[in-house]
Amino acid sequence: MKKSLALAIILIFVMAPLASFARTAISDSELDSVIAQEGVTIEFVNVTLNNVSMTTFAWGDADGFTDYTGEGWAGLGDITISGDVVVMNGPMNIDVGASGNSTRVNILLPTVSIGGTAGLNVTATVKLAASSNLATNATTGGILDIKGLKTQVSGSVMVYAH
Repeated sequence: MKKSLALAIILIFVMAPLASFARTAISDSELDSVIAQEGVTIEFVNVTLNNVSMTTFAWGDADGFTDYTGEGWAGLGDITISGDVVVMNGPMNIDVGASGNSTRVNILLPTVSIGGTAGLNVTATVKLAASSNLATNATTGGILDIKGLKTQVSGSVMVYAH
């Protein structure tokens, strides 16, 4: 008797969780009212891009122009970047939907802060040169100095064929 009582108690504990997984079917009309239940969410928690370094940033022309037919480059050298470049927080939700004959992917952006809370600082030398590393026959055109740049990017991006 004690063994069968103990066995019954064990079976109750083993079977009870199975009963909690029971599901109830819902009607088509109830199902029709359910929207936005699918999609993908990517959660960003203090994703930070900082400690960025760069030696040069240049654009050029390989064949020059009339009377100046040699390769020429303009850009920034001796670049110093400090502060948080980008900080991302919050969810990025990605959903797909259709309307008429157009199907689109909608990407709701997380909070993206450029410069973080303290701001982004950039100092660089403006140069003209005959090489992309801004070293050959280089001349200095001045100094670029950006202090405390801060902004936020928000909104959504919609992708579709046209």
